[in-house]
Amino acid sequence: MKKIFVMAAVVVLGLSFCASAGNLYSGQLSNGLNYRIYKTNDLPIVSVDIKIKAGSYFDKNFGEADVLSNCLDSCDTEHLTSDEFRDMADKLGGRISTSVSKEYIDINAKFTLKKADRMLCLLSEMFKSKFDKKNFDFVKRQASDKVKSLQNDNDYLAIHSAFVGLIKQPAYYHTSLGTINGIGNVKRKDIIEFFKRYFNTDNMVISISGGKFNAKDMEKLLKTHFSFLKRGKRYSFAPVQFKSGVFIKDIIKPVKQSYIYTAFEGFKPKDKLYYASKVLSFILGGNLNSVLMKDIRTKHGYAYSAFSFNYDLQQGGIFVIGMQTQNIFTEDAVRRLFDDIKNINKFITDDRIEDAKRYLIGRNEIALQSSLSIVNSLSSSYMMNIKGLPWVHFKRKIDTVTKNEVIEAAKQIFQNPSIGIVSNKNHKNDIEKIVKSYGY
Repeated sequence: MKKIFVMAAVVVLGLSFCASAGNLYSGQLSNGLNYRIYKTNDLPIVSVDIKIKAGSYFDKNFGEADVLSNCLDSCDTEHLTSDEFRDMADKLGGRISTSVSKEYIDINAKFTLKKADRMLCLLSEMFKSKFDKKNFDFVKRQASDKVKSLQNDNDYLAIHSAFVGLIKQPAYYHTSLGTINGIGNVKRKDIIEFFKRYFNTDNMVISISGGKFNAKDMEKLLKTHFSFLKRGKRYSFAPVQFKSGVFIKDIIKPVKQSYIYTAFEGFKPKDKLYYASKVLSFILGGNLNSVLMKDIRTKHGYAYSAFSFNYDLQQGGIFVIGMQTQNIFTEDAVRRLFDDIKNINKFITDDRIEDAKRYLIGRNEIALQSSLSIVNSLSSSYMMNIKGLPWVHFKRKIDTVTKNEVIEAAKQIFQNPSIGIVSNKNHKNDIEKIVKSYGY
C-alpha cells in the first residue's frame, strides 16, 4: 500500500499553465490532459470532477458504460484491493463516487485540503483498475438488479415510452443504466476494451474547486498523479434524429394514479433558441405560479404536480412535460395540457419572462455555493467548448433572451408530441382524438 503514495522519481511529462477569468486557471499537462482549477474563498474543502466522454451512447451492449463506471470504485486496482480502496477513502475522510449519463462518465470526489495529495493519488488509482473477475461479476449483478427495479418505476416507464416514440436512435432513448439483455451480454473483455478506447487524456477533463489552496500547488499534484495517462482519440456524438408525427404509448398497470409524459424535439445547447427554451420551460411548468400548475392543478384540480424541463444533449435536446393525476382525470389533464400549449403565446408576457430569468439565474447561483457543483459546471462547459466561467456565460445568455425568441421557441417545439402513459386502463384512442382536435 505504501508504494501508491510514492512520488515518481522521474516525471517525463511537463506542465503548461495559464490564468484567466479571475480565479479560473486552465491548462494542460503535456500528456494532453486538460484541467480547470477554480479557487474560492470558502472553507478548505476541495472538490474534483473527472469527466470522460464515455457515456452509454457509446455502448455496444447496452450497459457497458454503467458497469464500467461502477467497476472503477468496486474492483481491485494495481496497488489496492477493492476493500483497501474503500477503507483508505474512509480513513482520509473523503467521498468518491462515479456516475454515468448518456454522454459521460463522471468521477467525483470531495475531501479536505490537507488530504489533497493522498486523495488525488487515490483517484488516479481508479485508472489502474484490474477489473478483476470476482468484483466484475458482483458489479454486473448489481447493474442488472438496478435495471430490473426500473420496471416498478412508473415515472421511468412513462418517460421512456415518450422518448422511444420521439427519438430514432436507441443509443439516445435507452436509459444510461442499460438493458437486461445488454448487461447480460457484457463480458469482462468488453469493459477492458471500452476502458482502453475512451479513457484517454484527449477524451476527458479534470476540474478542481475549493478554498484556501494555491493553484500552482494543485497543478503540481495533478502532474504527479495523472501524468501516466495516455493520449488517444477525442470522440464526438452524432446528431439526435427525431421522428415526425404523433406517438402515444399506454402501459396498463394496476396503479392508483396515471403518469403522463409528453416529449417534443427541443434545442441543442449551440442553437440560438436553446436559452429561450429554458425560459419557456419555466413559464410553462417551472413553479407553483406556472401555466400548467395554475391551470391543471389550481383551477381544475386534475393533477397534484405538472412540470416541464429540458433534457439536454450536446447534439439535440428534448422538451419534456410531466404530470401525475388520478386515473379518472387522465384524459381531462391531457386536454388541459394541449389547450395550454395551443394558447401558450398569451402566457408569454414580459412579466413572466423577467420572472423566469431571475429564477434561472438565481437557481444557478445558489447551486454554485457547492464546490462540487462548480467542478461539474466547469467540466461540462469544457466539453461544450464554452470559454471562461460557465455561470457568467449562462447569465449573459439568459439575460439576452427576448420575448420574440421565446414565442419562436414555442412555435418550433410544440409540433410532434410523443406521449407515454402508465395508467390502469387504455387511454390511447381517446387521447389520440384529443391530440388531433388540437391540430396534430
